[in-house]
Amino acid sequence: METTVTEVAGDPPVTVLAICGAVDAGAEGLERLGRVLDGLIDEGVVHLVVDLTDAEFLVSRALGQLLTIAVRLRSRGGDMAIAGATGSVAASVLMVGVGAMVQLCETVEDAVAAVVEE
Repeated sequence: METTVTEVAGDPPVTVLAICGAVDAGAEGLERLGRVLDGLIDEGVVHLVVDLTDAEFLVSRALGQLLTIAVRLRSRGGDMAIAGATGSVAASVLMVGVGAMVQLCETVEDAVAAVVEE
């Protein structure tokens, strides 16, 4: 798994976390994702888009981590959306029920707009 963090300028700014590859249950997957997400929260990120366009696989516990972060962001007045989930990643997202708590968008641009809507 590789991650890239970028910020989309705006009022408010939105942080985009792009996940590439597989998020498995080992130290290179699940634990690393947890550290990245916690680091973003510690840095004060309030509006987050998780870009899964290049994600190949996510264990269900990774989706649980994303839901936990969404709750934490909302408690701070922010929000989170997921962009670009397709194929087996999209199936996992839907099967776990992430869409009931987090907006699922086709593109990063749509997800950015979704998290800053009032």
